[in-house]
Amino acid sequence: MNCFRYFGFTTFDQVDNLTITQYEIMVEALELRMLDESLHEHRQAFLNYAAQAEKPAGKGKTRPVYRTFRQFFDYKKELKKLKSKKKKKADSRFSGIGKLLQKGE
Repeated sequence: MNCFRYFGFTTFDQVDNLTITQYEIMVEALELRMLDESLHEHRQAFLNYAAQAEKPAGKGKTRPVYRTFRQFFDYKKELKKLKSKKKKKADSRFSGIGKLLQKGE
């Protein structure tokens, strides 16, 4: 039943060709995917709460914590961090080779 419901199988031949090990791996992958979806939903709920957050602004008044979307999430800043992280990772990949070459001289 799970093969048809969750894995998109359409024939019994597909089920018959599946080993127990393959089935167990597919079930584990499904559980992990569902956990990832749950994480996404909870993160979204938290972000909705954070986006509506207010702080005191005098006698009985409040104002938004984030006045602009950029204050809440700076896409350009996050993109820059991601690119620099990628570059560092690529650089570190060859750093060991340079050390070996220097020892060989």
